Amino acid sequence: MGLFGDLRRLQRQANEIGANHDPGAQMRAGMQRMQQMQQSMQAQTEDLELLRTGTPGAATVIGVADTGARINLQPMVRLDLLVEVDGRPPYPVSREVLLPMGAGPQAGPGQRVAVVVDPARPDRVVVRWGV
Repeated sequence: MGLFGDLRRLQRQANEIGANHDPGAQMRAGMQRMQQMQQSMQAQTEDLELLRTGTPGAATVIGVADTGARINLQPMVRLDLLVEVDGRPPYPVSREVLLPMGAGPQAGPGQRVAVVVDPARPDRVVVRWGV
């Protein structure tokens, strides 16, 4: 076709891209991702504080299910635990957690894991992998 035909085809492609491009939608999606990251960072900060101030305990893994999410190649899993803390009867807790590399065998049903429990909110549990 030659140079002018290629330029026309390139212009048509640019027009098609421009017709489907919505900067407002991209901005909204970006803001939503940013809010999700802020919530994730806040949850991590709360978990670190809980590790420092919480009540130590133990838990038995009742079930584990992959959520399909990955963060830095680490799978996000849903753990069903039977938590045991001094002064309370065992109680069930479900929590989505990142499964660190090498902790897979420890996360199987029937396995025991160390946990830290929030005394004010016993359903808030942080698993201490490898302890």
